[in-house]
Amino acid sequence: MVQFFKENKSKPQNQPLLDVTVVDLNMLGVGIARHQGRPLFVAGALKGERVRVRLQVQNNKYQTASLVKVLTPSPTRLKPFCRYSAECGGCSLQHMPVDEQRAVKAEAVRRLFSRQGIEPLPELEWLEQTQDQGYRRVARLAIRLQGKGVALGFRRSQSHQLVEIEHCGVLRPVLSALITPLRQLLNQLKAIKQLGHLELYDAAEGVALLLRHTGTLSPRDLELLLSFAQSRHVALFLQDDTGRRPLHVPFSLYYQIDNIKLSFTPGDFIQINAALNTQMVKQAQAWLAPEPTQPILDLFCGIGNFSLPLAAAGHPVIGVEGVMEMVEQARGNAEDNGLTQASFYRADLAADFTQEPWALQGFERVLLDPGRAGAELVMPYLCQMAPQRLLYVSCNPVTLARDSQMLLAAGYQLQRLCLIDMFPHTAHCEAMALFELS
Repeated sequence: MVQFFKENKSKPQNQPLLDVTVVDLNMLGVGIARHQGRPLFVAGALKGERVRVRLQVQNNKYQTASLVKVLTPSPTRLKPFCRYSAECGGCSLQHMPVDEQRAVKAEAVRRLFSRQGIEPLPELEWLEQTQDQGYRRVARLAIRLQGKGVALGFRRSQSHQLVEIEHCGVLRPVLSALITPLRQLLNQLKAIKQLGHLELYDAAEGVALLLRHTGTLSPRDLELLLSFAQSRHVALFLQDDTGRRPLHVPFSLYYQIDNIKLSFTPGDFIQINAALNTQMVKQAQAWLAPEPTQPILDLFCGIGNFSLPLAAAGHPVIGVEGVMEMVEQARGNAEDNGLTQASFYRADLAADFTQEPWALQGFERVLLDPGRAGAELVMPYLCQMAPQRLLYVSCNPVTLARDSQMLLAAGYQLQRLCLIDMFPHTAHCEAMALFELS
């Protein structure tokens, strides 16, 4: 989402304790109090609470403080389910009920659109969230030297320091259970100083691991890694500066949306929350509502997450992606699923693509799913193509609001806006916005 402040690396020492009342929450769910006429940001505090804090950062505009003690707790305050929640930068809102988390996220989205002059908004909708723990099927664990060994975990909040963990409550249990054995394995390797980070994937048939490292691993290290993968029946890939290679792959790597199999390789982007991804794909088809043979253009298509289900429903689909490896993966997925009506192309979507052969046929339905930077450079060409209905899937409401203003200026109307709580207990929110040309 957005960042209101950055923690100063040189924190003042021996700051006094203060008792303050939290009067509001910001767009990240951080408590806001007042001290000496300036806002005081207190992570972990809820609106209405009386809290004891220690000052950290002070300047002419704002102050930050660490939470020392909750003196008068909110009646809705929850005990975090994870013992690392106060330190880890992952799930900072575990003390807040999920419905209150959603209220914070909805208000953040309203403010972002209001800043772009877009109001009133259509009624905000939500995809149904059925699971707020054990939902992550992908994780990246940092590896840091610590003494004579390595620590494995996530980064500390607003810091590059590491919080060493033994488990994670939002990871799928099969991934969480591997954290301690993986730490023990890494500490046996001779190349301990050459380890980068570790990626975990829970695929349909089993777990896959990707270990990033520098330099060359010794035969003994390779033997230890292979033995671990074989004994635990996990797929293991290695990646260094020369590329990515499989060490042990005992099963096919894919995830499913209904009966469609989407193969991927560790390192590819896939949606982390599988249940919400399936809902999102189905809603995309419902909102686009194409005619039976009406072609659909899918920009930033990746490995075919939206394209292939749309093609399976009988629609001709053109998927376009900037990374050739992803295009090849999408083509292979289409072939494996027998979806001959899905075609995939590589293109620089920041450049004028309107004269590309695949674009000249024209489209009345367009879906785009850009990265966090959004689609600002794409908007002039999309508006030139003038599809009647456009569905924007966004992992960053900041850039969605910005790009929406450009669509509205081109004559589109924002018909529906759905928020997606892809990462419960974090301040992150995703969205789907449906535009129609008036």
